[in-house]
Amino acid sequence: MKQKKIKVIPNEPISLSAARVNAGFTVEQAAERLGITKPTLINYEKGNTSPTVDKLEEICHLYGCRMESISFLPKQTN
Repeated sequence: MKQKKIKVIPNEPISLSAARVNAGFTVEQAAERLGITKPTLINYEKGNTSPTVDKLEEICHLYGCRMESISFLPKQTN
């Protein structure tokens, strides 16, 4: 199944999941390439946990984006 790319506005932060989709990776593919589990990546994307700076650098390298362009969404509570 082909993923739909998310439109990126220059100089506007994007979510980690949007960066992954724009890079053309599924959650499974990205997690495998990053050497982490699928649930770990999902937790990063949902804002439940945060990657280390080193892991974030690795993620941005894989996704072809800058660390400054990633917006981490805080965990929402109702």
